[in-house]
Amino acid sequence: MIAFVVASAINLTALQASISGPTAAFRGCLREAAGKAKSEKVSGDAIEAYLRNACTAQMGTLKGALIAFRLKNGMTRKSAASDADMTVDDYVSTPADNYKYLANMDTQHSAPAPASTVRPAPTPAAAPSQPPKP
Repeated sequence: MIAFVVASAINLTALQASISGPTAAFRGCLREAAGKAKSEKVSGDAIEAYLRNACTAQMGTLKGALIAFRLKNGMTRKSAASDADMTVDDYVSTPADNYKYLANMDTQHSAPAPASTVRPAPTPAAAPSQPPKP
């Protein structure tokens, strides 16, 4: 019985390791691609497609590893593929959302502030600071 538990633990550890490498490679690629996109001034609306195109190979490897992992854990192929797609979407959405936020902040801070045309009326120095008492 103990040998079975130990064997199961070793097997699960090996299965987890089979997806950790592709996950790290994909996340590293996304990080590098987001940095490159900033230097190429990719718009916020185009960043998700840019990231997917830049990391196609790593994304395919990760999807394959995730599907194999899910199949070994008893999922159907259709469910495993759907789950892998959702996982990849989550990995892509995080740097894409961060990029969009930072791009929006950059455009807000780089735009010159509109000149104010309304000026408050000057108050004479001798004017009372409080209204007179009745």
